[in-house]
Amino acid sequence: MSSVPPCPVCAADTGSIFFELGSQPVLIGLLWEEAGAARSCRKGDISLAFCPECGFVWNTRFDPGLLDYDQRYDNSLHFSPTFQAYTETLVARLTETYALQGKTIVDIGCGKGDFLALLCAAGANRGYGFDPSFEGERPSGPGFERVVWSNSYYSEEHAKLQADLLTSRFVFEHIPDPIAFLRMIHRSIPDPSRTAIYFEVPNIDLIVRQGSVWDIIYEHCSYFAPASLARAFTESGFDVLRTDEPYQQQFLSIEARANPAGAGSSPGTGENLAQLRAQVRSFAQGQQQKRETWRERLQQWQQEGRSVAIWGGGAKAVGFLNMLQDRSVIRQVIDINPFKRGKFLPGTGQRIVSPEDLAADPPDTVVLMNPIYRSEVEQSLARMGMGPVLFEA
Repeated sequence: MSSVPPCPVCAADTGSIFFELGSQPVLIGLLWEEAGAARSCRKGDISLAFCPECGFVWNTRFDPGLLDYDQRYDNSLHFSPTFQAYTETLVARLTETYALQGKTIVDIGCGKGDFLALLCAAGANRGYGFDPSFEGERPSGPGFERVVWSNSYYSEEHAKLQADLLTSRFVFEHIPDPIAFLRMIHRSIPDPSRTAIYFEVPNIDLIVRQGSVWDIIYEHCSYFAPASLARAFTESGFDVLRTDEPYQQQFLSIEARANPAGAGSSPGTGENLAQLRAQVRSFAQGQQQKRETWRERLQQWQQEGRSVAIWGGGAKAVGFLNMLQDRSVIRQVIDINPFKRGKFLPGTGQRIVSPEDLAADPPDTVVLMNPIYRSEVEQSLARMGMGPVLFEA
């Protein structure tokens, strides 16, 4: 392990590099119209550092200049009944906890707008969504008419919106300077007693514990464990109200309020940092073995002449295929998001198909990128009269 600059969260100078990976697509949600363009997409290097003092993980090679988010970017998950059910439960809890009836909600990085629309519909609330990837012609369903949408980035200039709830889901992991970002949000809150904060990010604790190397992607430059997420908020002047590890611990959430005095506090996460340190130390060796196992498996499938597909065309699939550098064994990627149909995955260029496309070319083997969707996928395949062998990545 080599030394690195001070931790962006706690400023400790005891961090070190524990995982490196070169030439990965910089945008996993930017899908392409042609396979050649997808394969020649912009790429960047990953060099992950770990801070043993607070548990924060960050990519020391990250260059924000390589990224350019626009309306072509699509990483929506709400087409999955499993994810939608989770989101609806979350909306119901936030609505009850913060008495969101006729209130104002601001969503930073709203994506295509589905979560914000649900929050607005649940309590007849007003919404303001900010995201360069938002598509004005795409929204439909209850709640969308209650939202003012913007393709700009949120800034402290939007303090006049006076939010009762400020949310940001799966955005914070894209921010290279988390403290500066949170302090900007703190400055944008004129009445701390009024505004509650809800953030949600991937959980690095689960990633290193399970050796889930496919979850390491370039645009995720910041990875949080419970302790580091709480530390980022307290360092930025927020009082932490609640942390949780939902979605079978794949996600990490935090609720907070700005402290008017600028000195944040936290009830504590109960996280065992010593255990996280040990898991980080063993991650590099474990992921290398995992990749070798999958390379051998793919080679065997090729020799057997199997027809192989991946189910799930999101971040995990991009990581999986690019780390294994596979372009021939796995010929297609299945995704239930209809807006991804016919597009090509960045880096390796596999074509994305909808489940109904499988009738013309049914696979005998399917690699499932996320086990939380296993029941959902099995039911979908059964409805189509298919029974391929299912492998969890």
